[in-house]
Amino acid sequence: MVGLTYSGKSTIWGAVSRAHSSAPPGAAKANVAVVAVPDERLDRLTAMLQSRKVTAGQVRLVDVPGLNAQSLGDARAADALAVVVRAFGSDADPAGDLEKFRSELALADLSTLEKSTERVRKKLKTQAAEAKVELETYKRAEAVLSEDRWLSDESWDADAERALRLLTPLTLKPVLVVANVDETHDGTPDGLPQPAIAVRGLLEAEAGDLSSEDAAELMAEFGVTESATTRFVHSLFELLDLITFFTGNEVEARAWEIPRGTKAPQAAGSVHSDFEKGFIRWEAVGFEDFMEFGSWDAARQKGRLRVEGRDYVVQDGDVVRILHS
Repeated sequence: MVGLTYSGKSTIWGAVSRAHSSAPPGAAKANVAVVAVPDERLDRLTAMLQSRKVTAGQVRLVDVPGLNAQSLGDARAADALAVVVRAFGSDADPAGDLEKFRSELALADLSTLEKSTERVRKKLKTQAAEAKVELETYKRAEAVLSEDRWLSDESWDADAERALRLLTPLTLKPVLVVANVDETHDGTPDGLPQPAIAVRGLLEAEAGDLSSEDAAELMAEFGVTESATTRFVHSLFELLDLITFFTGNEVEARAWEIPRGTKAPQAAGSVHSDFEKGFIRWEAVGFEDFMEFGSWDAARQKGRLRVEGRDYVVQDGDVVRILHS
């Protein structure tokens, strides 16, 4: 989570994470929270199986302070950037602030690129073929960033993208724009690129300090039907093209997040690395089918239990059993 000073970024971080900042205002320390992925399917599965434990998917949310070297390092380690822009107050210009921030990150990447270009020139003597690809890629990237454009605005072939990703550039990352609006605002401000969401930062941060009943009453008073956490995390899943599969029994029901297109052995590896190595087969039932039939045996009798091999592409909502050696 990044943004210009006075965007209310830390307020949005608190509203989404339901956590409190551990750093004083202006501190260089990042705030970190692990946010459970809201998914009503997991609640339904837990209730049906009467699981004693429930484990949701998780998103690690880092409130990155400022644009110094340490903060940029935190941002470079992220899978995606949530850029917070101020959309409250009579002088608010969220689209303009977004452009300013995009320019700041382009400059940061340009600085990294210039240093890396010098390193690659020295590499030409010993690894000419590889260094030539990198050098050509970096020159083109430098031209893009010098025009205040982002690397993600351009198309890159596989070799060029591989060379760029070695630098962990900020402007190649997926971006979710978060407009910090006041309690009277409804909807995302005009002029912001998609994907973008609006969060009533102060209102939802205040709700985070209340009991669930009082928070729901406060949100209802202002017409908020879905929490900032739910909207943020679901938008992030769409941005990163993530899906969820489930495992469950009377001991534990659990949700697992994976990239769309993941095959069964690699998905099994997200549960435990040994499962990928010793993968035998993947048994799956669609979520709604599982809820309808209520058990593995009933799903098998109805012909809804699928036995899949190594080439199976996992589907969102699969309830699974993994067989491994």
